Amino acid sequence: MKSLLNPPHVGSAVSIAILAAASLLLPTPAPAFPPAPHHLIYGTVRDEYGTPLMTSQAQIILETPTGVKLATSVVPGIGYDMNYELEVPMDAGLTPDTYEPDALMAAAPFKMYVVIGVITNLPIQMTGNYSQLGQPGQQTRIDLTLGVDSNGDGIPDAWELAFLASIGSNLNLASLTAGLRLTSDGRTLQQQFLAGNYPFDPDEPFILTVVAPNNGSPLLQFTAMTGRYYTLLGSPDLKSWTPLNFSMPAEGPGGPAHGYYFAPGIQTLQIQTIQPSTGPTMKFFKMLLQ
Repeated sequence: MKSLLNPPHVGSAVSIAILAAASLLLPTPAPAFPPAPHHLIYGTVRDEYGTPLMTSQAQIILETPTGVKLATSVVPGIGYDMNYELEVPMDAGLTPDTYEPDALMAAAPFKMYVVIGVITNLPIQMTGNYSQLGQPGQQTRIDLTLGVDSNGDGIPDAWELAFLASIGSNLNLASLTAGLRLTSDGRTLQQQFLAGNYPFDPDEPFILTVVAPNNGSPLLQFTAMTGRYYTLLGSPDLKSWTPLNFSMPAEGPGGPAHGYYFAPGIQTLQIQTIQPSTGPTMKFFKMLLQ
């Protein structure tokens, strides 16, 4: 399995496709030689509390209506903002020779699910950009969210119940929507879910703070959540924002520069900003959480 070093899209996709509503693959006896380049599907699988899966025992299965199955395992930190990738053999359809028995073609329904141990988990949500599905040599991001979603707002019931309890709310699940704002920080339920705020006081949400100015390259601090990716952005004027490298004092003097950080667990993290070698000085900073 090849590693995806430069995915074409980062961050959670906006469009939503429910399980088995997507189209990509269909097993076919049609000619399959010479082979077309594989299609790569990749993304993040999250559990019912919004935490990206961290166990390599979890398998992601893609299955067609006729029962052809392709499988891959979760690999925490495999690449930026992702924990799995699945190569799909494609059928070139040029000669009567069969290339592979599971070579697949475009334009038929498929489903994806996650097997952990002996338990099969059907995603409550499959999100992604499906514009290139089924095209040989292309890549498609599909993020999967596990759990039960009885109110259909795209957020697992388990997380919503835990969040309601943490803020002392008596609302029931039927009253909730993804865009509902219940805390003083103004974040929606969807934003709170992606940030993973419920283990802490919801009135003290994710905050990036300046610990020391350090002559224009400040030392910053924030609480990192398990399985998330963090990218530092800087701006000279609060209008244009640019990704910035940073070092980590915990790694000692002369430590490497990082373009992003993958959090293996919940921890308070300090990072030292690195100003760009050319261009304006960055005076404002924010953190992109994915």
